[in-house]
Amino acid sequence: MVVVDIFDKPVVYVDIETSGGSVGSSRITEIAAVRIENGQETGAFHSLINPGHALPYFITKITGLTDSDLADAPYFDEIAYELYQILDGAIFIAHNVRFDYSFIKHELKNAGFSYNPKLLCTVRLSRALYPEHNGHSLEKIIARHNIQVAGRHRAMDDTRAMMNFVSLAYTQKGRELFLGAVNQQFKNRSLPPKLEVSAVNNIKNKPGVYVFEDEGGRPIYVGKSKQVRNRVRSHFSNDIRDSKEMRISQAVRNIKTIETKNELEALLLESRLVKELLPIQNRQLRRSSANYLIMKSTNSNGYDELSIVQKDISEVGDMSDVYGLFTSKSRAKNILQTWQKTFDLCPKLTGTEKTQKNCFLYQLGKCRGACLNLEESVKYNLRVTLAAQRTRMENWKYDHPVVISASDGTNVVVDKWVVLGYLDNEDGSFNMVDKVFDLDSYKILTSFIKRNLANISIKPFTMPEY
Repeated sequence: MVVVDIFDKPVVYVDIETSGGSVGSSRITEIAAVRIENGQETGAFHSLINPGHALPYFITKITGLTDSDLADAPYFDEIAYELYQILDGAIFIAHNVRFDYSFIKHELKNAGFSYNPKLLCTVRLSRALYPEHNGHSLEKIIARHNIQVAGRHRAMDDTRAMMNFVSLAYTQKGRELFLGAVNQQFKNRSLPPKLEVSAVNNIKNKPGVYVFEDEGGRPIYVGKSKQVRNRVRSHFSNDIRDSKEMRISQAVRNIKTIETKNELEALLLESRLVKELLPIQNRQLRRSSANYLIMKSTNSNGYDELSIVQKDISEVGDMSDVYGLFTSKSRAKNILQTWQKTFDLCPKLTGTEKTQKNCFLYQLGKCRGACLNLEESVKYNLRVTLAAQRTRMENWKYDHPVVISASDGTNVVVDKWVVLGYLDNEDGSFNMVDKVFDLDSYKILTSFIKRNLANISIKPFTMPEY
């Protein structure tokens, strides 16, 4: 292979194989690095690495490496110094560079080395220089440019293939066009390999919601921010430290944005879109039927009793008696048992033990005797209130819909904690959204009101007739 004198600084071509896709839980199994200075190969390194755990079957199928191949291989910290000597002071070049770099940076840090090189991605380089082609995986690049490779998915073979491609691209496209693409990458070093620079630069830095999509247009992740462009960029700058951000960065191909007037609208829209689109990387906000309630009542002796009821929240008149809203009966029961242990609540009064007499814990000296009316009800009820302070529902104080307004343009119409829609300040039009109670929207609204109580107005609203 002929090495072309391209860069005015040392570069190192790197490829790794790993035991999985997540930094931290997965480890490097093979690494190759070739250093080039002034157009000359000045160093090369190649080694199998013992990951310290068994290889998943699918990794063996891809790479051909087995546990027995790696059993006698050195651990990463044993080769860290030699590898660092090859890498130090050079531009780090790899195919899908942030993936390889994230693993190496993590392993070097654990071995006591700080490593922060300039990064150059051959995926992005191919996309920039050969935009007429679809697909820029190393396999497609090898086939498209007739690059000879002894074996795919082995570190040194893939490294040499990358070097061939870079030399070929430089020769075909010329120095000016080639280095222009390289310098553009240095300006946008954290962007994912499959994402066009314009997809980020065209985003406005205003409140809104963004949707990351994969190559097939499927939603990967939905997020929100007061400054959308800055938030989007932060995803990609954090990918080397966070496995979830890395998964997003590796898959994202397109970004859609929806501008909102303010942060509250962005929060509510994000919650709604996650439930509608079901993006794979959003977990917390996915819609599920939360219809198991912990209800509070007071018995004839003045003690608060708790029970699990399967009921739609919209059917509850006084929400202040709802001490929790959950997606499953088992989750509600676990919460009651946690309260019982933490706040010395009586299992008979929390409904976790069925008995006509005293509870079993009283016999063990772990219940203060509320089941036998031995403890003052006021003291017992106070502990019940303290136990539920984080899950207790806020009662709806109005007998009509209201519009919640703030100086940032917030005009949200709400009734019984259901977001009905938004009022436009300019023309007075009303845009209806939903008529269904949503637990996440409830949490967003109550939190917003508490944080902005002095700066908002809440006024009656008459729903328009349609």
